[in-house]
Amino acid sequence: MTVRAIFFDYGGVVAKINLGKMHELERRYGIPENGMWETLFCTTDWDKVKVGRCREQTWLDNAEKRIRSMTARSIAGLKQEWMAAWRALDHNILTLVRSLQGRYRVGMISNATIALDDELNEHHGIGHLFNPVVNSARVKLAKPDTRIYDLAAQQVGEDPSACLHIDDLQPNIMGARAAGFLAVRYTGDFAALERSLLRLGIDSRPRH
Repeated sequence: MTVRAIFFDYGGVVAKINLGKMHELERRYGIPENGMWETLFCTTDWDKVKVGRCREQTWLDNAEKRIRSMTARSIAGLKQEWMAAWRALDHNILTLVRSLQGRYRVGMISNATIALDDELNEHHGIGHLFNPVVNSARVKLAKPDTRIYDLAAQQVGEDPSACLHIDDLQPNIMGARAAGFLAVRYTGDFAALERSLLRLGIDSRPRH
């Protein structure tokens, strides 16, 4: 079936994750390698907050306590530097998103907190590029659960086989495929992504 709807992940696709910067921060603040990532995203707090079963502030407060326990150094300033390493946009992806407008329904499926809406609209000003935004914390479902992809397809009124999801994490790619979506993994190699899209009949080049 022809692709008619294309969904993007947020963190790791639309927003770049600067792993090099994250590791540099860990070294500078005396935190074990991958300690920040594991503290934020490999905990039961994250499992709860991403499906709306925990307050975001509770998740952040508990993460801060765990990070403080890992180092004898002051972590003042760490939050701001971490955010800078996490929320820079991938401008190749944004160019792609804009080029697809009018030819495809372009949406987002993201495991996130309630704050994603403000991140897209207030901080970045790009929320209007994605309709719908299927936020795990709002719909109480998270990737790779096939039900979140089913819901996304329903929201655009398309069969899952007419939908494509682009994500950086392999489990989420597998979840999308299990739901009947086409799926492409994005690892930061934009040329490879373009080639994958062309194989699916999607011309990602901007229109003039």
